[in-house]
Amino acid sequence: MLQVTRYIQPLPGWSMPHLVLCSDGNYYVIKLLSNPQGVRVLVNELICSQLAKRMNLPIPDGKVIFIPEGVTGCPSSQSGPHFGSLFIPHGILHPSDLDLARCTNISQAADMILFDYWDNNDRHIWTQDKQNLIIAGGPEPKLWMIDQANVFNGPHWSAETLLNKMNNYKAFWGTLYQRFVPFIDGTHPFRESLAKLHSLTRNDLFHAASNIPVEWGVSEQDVITLVNYMEQRRNAMNSLIRSIIYNFPIWYKHYKYHGGTI
Repeated sequence: MLQVTRYIQPLPGWSMPHLVLCSDGNYYVIKLLSNPQGVRVLVNELICSQLAKRMNLPIPDGKVIFIPEGVTGCPSSQSGPHFGSLFIPHGILHPSDLDLARCTNISQAADMILFDYWDNNDRHIWTQDKQNLIIAGGPEPKLWMIDQANVFNGPHWSAETLLNKMNNYKAFWGTLYQRFVPFIDGTHPFRESLAKLHSLTRNDLFHAASNIPVEWGVSEQDVITLVNYMEQRRNAMNSLIRSIIYNFPIWYKHYKYHGGTI
């Protein structure tokens, strides 16, 4: 059982996260059961952490974390379980185009866009006070996905809301995605990303959605509906991705003159 051993400091963010040191010797960004966005934030983060890892996407390790009594300065009166993601030191939250270009894994921006569309995330929104991407500095900078709180139509989803929005598909586009275009545009920019997504089995989805602490209040019906939601959205991803082709000059030109698959 992973436990907090030392409280470091509060961090900015809608969910009021905190930086802590844990019993494995690593620093984590922890979101509490009592966070103002609600407990489904923790559910969303843990599920996405597990799914992204299965797809080899750049996401910090996510863990269920407990807070024992006596940790000085820790704001929570609840022991847990809370959610924590491995802290990325020397992170760049407002990267320039040069910072993006230096990333050793910038090609995985295509994976990030597809993952966001699949799980209905809002990463396309790029403002000074809303960042869900970070670049780890150093000699080999790397792009990381952070903050999956708003997937599945937001942090207050239920089986009913998922059913109501099961067939709602929209390929949102925004400043962040546009900044990725020069680095991933090509004749088939999403082919490998789609292959990763379609390689997930229904059992993979069930494992990610079922491995949730009971204290987080996810029912069996919630799990079944969520898995069906993810499966149905996955089946629509090829056509949804094709709808953004106009934002990619090389891809669009190739498709226009040569046709074929995406």
